[in-house]
Amino acid sequence: MKEIVILSAKHYENPDSSNYGDCILINTGTELFIYDCGSKRHAEEVISYMNKNGFKKAKLILSHNDSDHFDGIPMLIANEKIDSIRTVLLLKYVDDILERIDDKRRTRESVKKAILETYDNIATLSGCNLEDIYELDDALSSEISIVGPDKEYMLDTVAKRLDGREGNTVDGETAVNATSVQVSVKISSHTLLLCGDCSFPAIEDKVCNYDIVQLPHHGKPKQAESIFDKKSGQINTVYIVSDNTGGSNGGSDDLDTTGHRVFNTKNSENIVINSLFFSSHSTHTGRTLGI
Repeated sequence: MKEIVILSAKHYENPDSSNYGDCILINTGTELFIYDCGSKRHAEEVISYMNKNGFKKAKLILSHNDSDHFDGIPMLIANEKIDSIRTVLLLKYVDDILERIDDKRRTRESVKKAILETYDNIATLSGCNLEDIYELDDALSSEISIVGPDKEYMLDTVAKRLDGREGNTVDGETAVNATSVQVSVKISSHTLLLCGDCSFPAIEDKVCNYDIVQLPHHGKPKQAESIFDKKSGQINTVYIVSDNTGGSNGGSDDLDTTGHRVFNTKNSENIVINSLFFSSHSTHTGRTLGI
């Protein structure tokens, strides 16, 4: 693994004028993977990075439907920079979702229509080289794997959202956020968990296996505090917050980071995680990897 780059809006012309969203580049040295691309401005940075590093195409992982994770993707596609897009393709699971809704008034066609309306950004990608995370091998490379969400959790959550009789939230997040695609990345002797905007229960069973964690939903305090508590014995964990607004869409302004090693793109330039990152910040794997 060469490096992981978490894009910051700090050096943009008007960094506080817009929510630029998430965009994370995973450079293995031979392949480039993109985890979300939340704005055209981020897409411009991605294209510049690809040109500089000799990548003609990249593979994209879309964590979920929300605009601040999606809005740069059409530009990347238009510039022929994307080889494939891996995400959750819910139209493949209409029958499973309908069964879970358990409402005789609902039909297969009505559920399909609701999916297309609720997951509208993903619907616009029809015709691209789309890959469903559950139909292919979890491993994208020797260093990168899809590790969540659990399929049953995803189906139950989506069914609740489309049903609507029990509200739109699951585990403190919208259903769309809660089921964000999670990615594991190995870099040197360390492991990073990318979470998108997922709920804490969606990662509760795995978060202790990582010594670098992207705090979900741009550092949303409720989710972060649950992670801090779960990993209280793992004092060497490094936390990454991909945020540029601080107060919206989860937001990190109210997050108490006391006693935790948190790097936030709101307060810095791009965060680059490579071998130098670990030596310069004296990061140790500690109990996480049993070393």
